[in-house]
This record gives sequence, C-alpha cells and structure tokens, in this order.
Amino acid sequence: MGMDVNTQLSRAGTDSVSASLALLDELPQLSTAVSQLFEALSDDDIDRHRLAGIIDQCPSLAAKLVGLANSAYFSRTSRINGVSDAIFVIGFRTVRSLATATALQEPFANHRCPAFQPGRFWLHAVLTGHVARELAKKSSHRPSLNPDEAFLSGLLHGIGLMALAHLFPEDLNRVLEQAGQQPGALSEQIQQTFGATHHIVGAALLKRWHLPELFSCTTEHYASQDYHGACWRICRLVALAHDWADRVIHQDTGTPFDPRSLNLLGIEPEDGEAVSISCLEQLDTLTGLAELISGEKPQFCNPHVVADAAVELKDRLVDTIESLSSLSALTEIDIQERSEKGVLRGALKVLMANQDMQRCSIFLVEGDELLNAAGLSWSEQNTKHAEKPPAPVVTHRFRVGEGLIGLAAQTGEMQHCRDCTADPRFKATQTDKDAGLGSIISVPICFQDTTLGVLNISHLQPNIFSEWDERFLYVFCNMLGQLITSNRLLRKMEHEIEQRTLELQVALERAESLSILDGLTGVHNRRYFISNFSTLIEQCARYEHKLALLMIDIDDFKQINDSYGHLEGDRILKAIANILKQCARGADIIARFGGEEFIIALQDTECEGAHQVASRILEQIRRLPCGQGEQQRGITVSIGLSCYTQTFNMPIKTPEQWIQEADDALYRAKRTGKNRISVHVADTPGKNR
Repeated sequence: MGMDVNTQLSRAGTDSVSASLALLDELPQLSTAVSQLFEALSDDDIDRHRLAGIIDQCPSLAAKLVGLANSAYFSRTSRINGVSDAIFVIGFRTVRSLATATALQEPFANHRCPAFQPGRFWLHAVLTGHVARELAKKSSHRPSLNPDEAFLSGLLHGIGLMALAHLFPEDLNRVLEQAGQQPGALSEQIQQTFGATHHIVGAALLKRWHLPELFSCTTEHYASQDYHGACWRICRLVALAHDWADRVIHQDTGTPFDPRSLNLLGIEPEDGEAVSISCLEQLDTLTGLAELISGEKPQFCNPHVVADAAVELKDRLVDTIESLSSLSALTEIDIQERSEKGVLRGALKVLMANQDMQRCSIFLVEGDELLNAAGLSWSEQNTKHAEKPPAPVVTHRFRVGEGLIGLAAQTGEMQHCRDCTADPRFKATQTDKDAGLGSIISVPICFQDTTLGVLNISHLQPNIFSEWDERFLYVFCNMLGQLITSNRLLRKMEHEIEQRTLELQVALERAESLSILDGLTGVHNRRYFISNFSTLIEQCARYEHKLALLMIDIDDFKQINDSYGHLEGDRILKAIANILKQCARGADIIARFGGEEFIIALQDTECEGAHQVASRILEQIRRLPCGQGEQQRGITVSIGLSCYTQTFNMPIKTPEQWIQEADDALYRAKRTGKNRISVHVADTPGKNR
C-alpha cells in the first residue's frame, strides 16, 4: 500500500475514532491451531485423518463439521460422530469453505453492533466466494485463474467490516443505520467516520494474520476500478461476484453479470448466465452454510417482498369478508363454496327476506350491455317447495344508457322511479311482467371506480320506497360489489394456485433429479452414492451376492488443468464418465466422488470379474487424448479395488469401511507408480496387492 497500514490509518484524522484505528494491533491473532489448519488446507494431498487431527484442536469447528455431516442435506441413515468421517461425507471443498470462514468468525464473535448482522455478512461472503470460483472456471485467459484462490478471495474480501464491528461497534452501528440501502454510501461514510475504508482495514488484518498477499491485495483493491496492479484480474472477478451477491441479497436477479466485465475476464455471457442460474439453484444450501458459520439465520434485505404481496392480497379478501360479516345476513354468505350465480342468488334472498319488495334482479355488465344474471320474486322466495331448484333466469339485455337500468350503469348514480306510469325514464316494454308496476329503483353495483352491474328492485305500488330505502340500497350495493369482486378474486386465486401447484410439482420433480446427479458428468453424485450404497450392501449380504468396489482417480489431473485449462479438464471428466458407464452394467452404481475421483459399486461381481472391469476401464482411458497437436498427451488413472473371493459367511461392513479399503488400495496404486490397479481382498489376508 506504500506505507505502514497503522501509520496510514492514524494520519486520517484527529478525532478519537480515527485515531483509535491505530489500535489495529489489538485485534486478536489467529490461534496456532487455525494457522496449522490454513497450512493443511493448502495441501491438496493431505490425508483426511491428519486434517481431522488438526480440526479436533478447534472444538467449535469440529462440532459444526459433524453437525453439517448429520444434516438432512447429506441424507444420512447412520449418525456421524467423528471429524474424520464427517470430512469423508462432506468432501474437502466444503470442509475448506466452512473451516476457513469459521476460523475467521471465531475471533470476532460478538453482538455489540446490532446493525451488523453476521448471518447476512457470511451469506454475502459465501455467495461472493462461490460465484467467484465458478466464474474462474469459465475464464479463457491464460494463465488461468485458480478457482480455489478465487473462492477464498471472495470469502475474505469483506473481512474489514467485521473487524470494524469488533473494534468500534457503536460507531459502526451508527454508520450502518445511516447508510441504509444507498449504493456506495456505506464505503463513503466509513471513510468519513474512521478515516479509512473497511477495504484497507481488511487488508491490514489479513497481512497481520500472515495470509498470502493475494488475499490482502484483493481485499484492498477489488472495489477500485482504477487498480491495474498484479492482482487486477482476481480483483475484477471478486468485484463482479460481489455485485452479484449484493443483488441476490437485495432479491434483484434480473441481470446476472455486466457483459463488459465478463469480456474483460475472458468469460462468455452464456457461461456467466449458466453460473448465475447454477448458483441460484444452490442458494438454500449456501444460506445454510452461512447460518452454520455465523450461528444465525441470514436475513435478506427484503425478506418478505413476495410474501407481503400474497399476504396483502389475502388481507384484502379477509378485510372484505370481515367487513361484510358485520352486516346481518348479507355478510353471512359463504363465497368460498359458491359460484358467482350462487352468490348473487344468495344476496337476493337476503334482500327479499328483509325488505318489502315485489321482485329484485341483478344485471351484470358484459361489454356495452347489461345481462340479467339473477332474479327472485316474492312468490319464489316464499314457495313451500324451497328444495326445488330455482327457475331459469329469463335472459334480458339492456344497452348501457337504455332505460333505468342502463342509465344507472352509465351515470354510476341511483335511478329511482317513484311512479312508473308518470316517469318517462321507465321503459314499459322491458318485460310483460312489468306491466302495472308502481315503483322501481335501479342502483349501480360498484367496486372502487368500476361498475360491475345494476341491482333492480320493484313493487306494484307507486311511491313505496322511501329515502331510507335509498340509503340502505346504496350501502347494500357497495357491499355486494365487494362480495362479487372477492368471489371473482378467490376463483382467480384458486385457478392460479392450481396452476402454480402443477408448476411446482414439475419443478420439484426436476430438482429431485438434479439433486442426485453430478451436473458436469451426468453420473450420480457423492450424496446419492453414500445413501444407496448402504442398501446395496444389505441386499448383497441377505442374498449372498458378491460385491466389489472400484475407486478411480485421474493421475496428475491438476497438471492437466494447469496446462490445458479447465475446459479441457471438464471434457476429460465427461469422457471418463462415459467410459465408466460403458464398462459397468445397468445395476451397478457409478458416481463422481470428488473433483477427479469416481467410484463404482459392482453387484454380484467377484474379485476376478471386478479386476477385468477395472482393466477395461484402465485400457480405454489410456486411449483418451488430451490437448492438441504437439502438446497432446495421454490420460491415465489409478484404481483401487476392494472385493471378496467368497460370499458365504461374508462379514457385513459399513459403507465407510468399504470405501476406506478401496481408498487405501487406490493410494497404494498411486505410490507404486500410478496407471495401475491395486486390490484389497477383504477375506483373504496377505493377498492385497
């Protein structure tokens, strides 16, 4: 940075907060166990038992690893009690992520800054690291970006904010509350308050912890568009991932990545979109990982946006129904079990039962016409055969503006004809039954600014309806408008729920398929294999079937990625997966067990047959080309085989024991020169080779 960090910070200002940044040396150092852990995680060939011994020195981390292994995500049928077994189930990549984040979380565990939310902080860090790693794999630039370095750079890029929360909880709390959701406001206010950005504080902290310079450099410069130093590519990558994580936490996933930034990093737009989709599909898993690290459930910035919309719609229905329930019999109509015609006829029965009228009808608006949708007379209301179905409604149509009914719809105002014989607005030819009517009131049925229809009531006597009737019918029609709208909205919601349920079922079926397959190679994944291998062991023991297990690891795969790029590495993985599917049978279980490691469970196969399968795999993989032209090279694998020579009195072993035997044989093949098969014969001591 050009000068000592503490000196630079102390020059920023004279107020107490800025000056006290010089107390950066008071931040906790990493424990010896954590330092050993970082060193161990950087060794790609570390044995899981040795790694477990180091993690056991950190009780909190050990407990979290065992808890994650026993979580529903890994579908365990038997409980994991030890760190070594937990590493085996989880895999080194997840262990690396959880261990690194947990180790950095421990020194800062405090709750003195309410506005700083560790759950959301670690969710942002995990999202940034994860998407940075996936984007690094897609970069076509040379030299290629290291995905694991990209992940750790993204995971650590915001560590300075956590340090400030530890040093100055009250001051940072005030800054976080003032910054709100304004883009760029946080960094500026931190600079104004503390005399330095959290990027500088984070870089100083990582240097203090003696982590590789790449991480401190990225932490300090990723937010600067003007930085063009040695680490500029990883800085641009982390900045891209940081912005993506920000949008996800703010529930804005409309634009995955800036095309110009992708182009600068040698990443195709379609690859960027694929990474975004893949990471969003894993959002629940990454959220769970952040919760495990921080000890609290991460909260998105707008956690209830979608839920609030649904609740608002539901509340409007409930409010409508509750308000209607305060009015006598009309509000007792159950719209959930009735069609629109049933609701209208129920409303007319309520009206007829409580008011003095000869007949009432409801006309609904359809385009520029009003159609008679329901009608009820006094004689029909009081018939002795109430169980008989209502007589069909005689279809009457009026154009908007025609007659009293049409005028009510057109003007949105009540039309009261006190004496039909003297009022020119009354159209005597409306129906033959209208002859001799004395009084009619036509009241518009409205909801908000929309006219839904018209309620028409009549009586044989003129001047029968009073001003009180007018006021009552006005309120009645307003309530009826809400009732009709609520019924329609409910029917629409039911239809949408049915559609969404069907869509959800399809999505769940697709997700279930994706959850058991490796996204790159198309074979099963580790979780599926571990879950189903136990069942296979029990079946083979019950029916005295033979069983064999192959553990296959690509030799020098890291050199392939470094020399030819990750795209070529992915092609090799796919090609080897296809060879395994060709050499195995349909009943066998094939899975990608790790980065370049595959595993096959061979049913009803003795040692000799399993060795033949392994030999075919070895031979076909040797024929695979890698690279092009003069740089082309061959591919080899090492295979560890665990098997039985006889099935009677075969001891039942756990999946872990089976895999450990095959794994030991695999490492024996590696040690003795690679490109070969090593066999562990479980029931014949001394024959292991």
